[in-house]
Amino acid sequence: MNMSAPVDRVVAFLEDADFRLLPAPLVISQTTFEFPAVMMGPGNASEIVLVCDTVDAKDAEIVRRIHGVARALDIARSRNPLTAVLVGPRLHPDHLSKLMQVCRALSVGTVPVVPDETRAHLSNWLAVLTPLDQIDTDGVVADPMSALETLIDDLSPEVKALCDHMPNGAEAVEAAVNELLSEHLTAGWEDEA
Repeated sequence: MNMSAPVDRVVAFLEDADFRLLPAPLVISQTTFEFPAVMMGPGNASEIVLVCDTVDAKDAEIVRRIHGVARALDIARSRNPLTAVLVGPRLHPDHLSKLMQVCRALSVGTVPVVPDETRAHLSNWLAVLTPLDQIDTDGVVADPMSALETLIDDLSPEVKALCDHMPNGAEAVEAAVNELLSEHLTAGWEDEA
């Protein structure tokens, strides 16, 4: 089965995410399955991704082939997660529902031709297959208490002392605030009396 240009763009995107293209046709327990592309990965992951072009095949045919793969994996007692990436027009809701009974179905629709648009489009629709972006930890506070103490330098020593109660929880801080208020308010009431 030949790869259409949209399927080729999906394959290139997934290869950039460390998926690997498996040789055609897919063989499971001596049963052969034809798909435009079958991928596995990423890395050591065992996810099987079946890439289907909905322009080249009828909805019922796509469902039949994917159900066949799912059944063959069950018979082989495989634990490989199965995902179908559907390129092109959306399947009829009834057919999509049947697919979702045996695998994760991701409809990417029409894949743009412009490389930047292709990447953005596929990043959105195939996000569940790709790893999360690394979080930039530069500037992240390693010790939140130290950061808090530097921010409250302008406060009175009594208020700064409340930070000492924070490791003991909200109730300890509340009790310390009440004690601080009582001390200062009592002194004010005694001056008035």
